[in-house]
Amino acid sequence: MLYGIRENLMGAEIELRKKFQRAVDLGFDGIEIIPRDRQGMHGMMVFDEDGRRELLELCDEFDLLISSLSQATWRDHNCLTTDEDEWEAGRDHLTEVIEIAIQLGADAILLPHFGPMEPSLDDPRLEWDLRGIRDAVEATAPHDIDICIECTVDLETMQGIIEMADHRQIGIYYDIGNLKASGHDPAEMILALGDGIKMIHIKEAGADLLGCGDVDMGEVADAIYDIGYDDWLVFETAPTDDPMSAMEHNFAELRKYL
Repeated sequence: MLYGIRENLMGAEIELRKKFQRAVDLGFDGIEIIPRDRQGMHGMMVFDEDGRRELLELCDEFDLLISSLSQATWRDHNCLTTDEDEWEAGRDHLTEVIEIAIQLGADAILLPHFGPMEPSLDDPRLEWDLRGIRDAVEATAPHDIDICIECTVDLETMQGIIEMADHRQIGIYYDIGNLKASGHDPAEMILALGDGIKMIHIKEAGADLLGCGDVDMGEVADAIYDIGYDDWLVFETAPTDDPMSAMEHNFAELRKYL
């Protein structure tokens, strides 16, 4: 198993080098970079050649990996549309992002599907969305980067997404806290989705710290083992007022089970 942490969880106002240092100090294997134009996030630098070079140099210096790109830009440039021009622009954007992820050695790309982008099997845009994602994956082949759709829909819809995508590298980014907070049973869903899960976010529901809320981490851990998942577990827990202390607690809590 590999353990990752989202870049914004180690302090909102610190420089990128300090984020890498803190990730190492906490014992993580990698960082999930967030391409989003927001204070305290550094991910937009992936679109710049010098920025990618800096990231790779930091990875080498601190012996860390970039687990994934949490592609917030997908909210504005996506394929969830039946407008041909917008669809092509979204596909081309994802193609560029995959090429960037290849350069950075990332294992996956998170594509957020929340709010007005929440998938529905009777929405004609969904077929366009998944076709565009599939086209971008195939246009940049060969590579092993997984494209992970994160959403908080029910099991039937998640299974429909996987079936409609019809590609071994397209699946679900499963967030145990989000799904528990939405009224679902994370362990049960993990077992049902199996290898359709491409990456997992670790998060509590109903509390900031793991073990203090509603998620049964023991059941989740058993389900993760049962489906044979042995890849990235990326923390998206609350940073709190003391990010380092919170992460030390959360990492120790998770390691009781995994």
